Amino acid sequence: MRKVFMIDGGAGRAIAAIPALEKYVKDHPKEEVRIVIFGWDNLLWGNQLLQDITFGENTKGLYDLVLKSADVIITPEPYRVPGYFRQELSLAQAFNKEINNTDDHTGIGPPNLCLSKAEEKTAANLIADVKNQFKKSKTIVLQPYGRSARVDRGDIIDDSSRGLDSRSYLQLVKKLSTKYNIILFAEKDFHQPEDTFTFKLESDLRTWAAVIEGCDYFVGCDSAGQHMARAFNKPGTVIVGSTFPINVTYPDWFNVIEKADVLKTYSPIRLCGLDCHLADRYNDNCMSFTEKEIDSIVSAIMADIDKKVGK
Repeated sequence: MRKVFMIDGGAGRAIAAIPALEKYVKDHPKEEVRIVIFGWDNLLWGNQLLQDITFGENTKGLYDLVLKSADVIITPEPYRVPGYFRQELSLAQAFNKEINNTDDHTGIGPPNLCLSKAEEKTAANLIADVKNQFKKSKTIVLQPYGRSARVDRGDIIDDSSRGLDSRSYLQLVKKLSTKYNIILFAEKDFHQPEDTFTFKLESDLRTWAAVIEGCDYFVGCDSAGQHMARAFNKPGTVIVGSTFPINVTYPDWFNVIEKADVLKTYSPIRLCGLDCHLADRYNDNCMSFTEKEIDSIVSAIMADIDKKVGK
């Protein structure tokens, strides 16, 4: 049997699929398994089970070498698993159901990301430079924006309300920077002139994974960084907006924060067209916080750092 799994979507989805893919390969040693990942195949570099059988969608000769001889090609879609959209399963568990055709999620733990010594050394040097610049003892990686965020005439807009709005971000980072060094995990387009509180790093995702592994704590939203943090058992806080913690993050590991007293409904992305946009309108204020709410978030983050990292 020659089977190909094709994993699409954002980097977080690619990382969340790793435990289920590893399980399938272990449980089917006689099958010829291949994996095609759209855009993020390098995240599996170093994984002894998956590296040599994983290809990017632009690999030269992919059709002739991998796809043409396949007996089965499967594109797992966790968003179409009822247990997922009913808030019963995590993203990793939904991938497990799709890939391994099982409701037994035993062994589906944190994703397995593998870094080289050179990548870890590069990250360690960078963090040392950040500490030297900002003079604090603890360093946070902060990822405030998700994949759906965009810049509109200087304002940062996230139609899906997964990431912070500009004002909430600036209030949060200003307060956190009084006590911690902060490395901003965001592309250059999202750097704001008013933000003089963070170290701005532009790099590839593997470098970001190494920086997250080397930092003291992670703060983020529903995006790839929190999956990386979980892979390295890094303590952190995840601020969840329009999505639901059981689906998109690791509530048994992270300090999860949601805005209180706000209407939030499930957005059936990849299931219904217009319904997704209507849900986004309901969820429009999920990541907009008052200064009092930001103060509460900062207090919760600091308390979690004191508890899990040390004072």
